[in-house]
Amino acid sequence: MITFPLKTNKENAAVSPLFGKAKYFAFFDGKNLSIEANPYERGSKLINWFNEKGVDTIVIKEMGAKPFEAISKTAIKVLYAGNDRVTTNEVLENYTTNSLKELSIDELQKIVKEHKGDKSSSCHSHSHEGETKKSCHKKMVAQNPYVFLNK
Repeated sequence: MITFPLKTNKENAAVSPLFGKAKYFAFFDGKNLSIEANPYERGSKLINWFNEKGVDTIVIKEMGAKPFEAISKTAIKVLYAGNDRVTTNEVLENYTTNSLKELSIDELQKIVKEHKGDKSSSCHSHSHEGETKKSCHKKMVAQNPYVFLNK
């Protein structure tokens, strides 16, 4: 079974770039798709939930350190959804045609490193010099397909 974070619970919703803070997760067992609300506030707690549900593959856009640490202790594969806006149907099509790239440990570690270690993409946990917590990611630019850096 695969899972991936979604922005909404609507039909053909876009994949959320915020893995641990996604409001919803799609689950696909090869035949059926279900969407469930995220029962946790942080990404690291999600891994136990995924294991309980029989997830063997996660499709992401980015990820923080805590979920990475939890995933690295499991047999769960991590696939890359792509940099552009990606919908549920596109993920499912790419998954079933084996078109999604599996991220290596090195690539995942790079994502985590560039993701500010154990901080999430939202700024509730940090701010940058001279910026309010709400403004720090307004200047985000894509440096590679799956990592955002502050300029």
